[in-house]
Amino acid sequence: MNMNRPDMTETVKSENYTNKPLQKASNPTTMEAVTQTNAVKSPTDSPATTKLVYTVEEIARMLAISLRSAYNLCNNTTEFRVLRVGGSIRVPKDSFDAWLNRAA
Repeated sequence: MNMNRPDMTETVKSENYTNKPLQKASNPTTMEAVTQTNAVKSPTDSPATTKLVYTVEEIARMLAISLRSAYNLCNNTTEFRVLRVGGSIRVPKDSFDAWLNRAA
């Protein structure tokens, strides 16, 4: 069938599927078990988990400086540790917090 010809049209009929009732599971406990089995949570999803590193964006917000200034600080400092992972920069929380407390 050549779809580029303008005179060839096809009528498509559709049904309204929204009027059909939803099917309920015959065994809801099985569905519960499947949901629990497939639900894998990361340990960092917990609100009780404490951060181990800061991003440059977080440092900029904490110090109320521009993002460019925060990158310059991270690239030029020896006052706190800076970790480079791939193209990302991470600053260990303990090192940065100690520096911030000494500077304040």
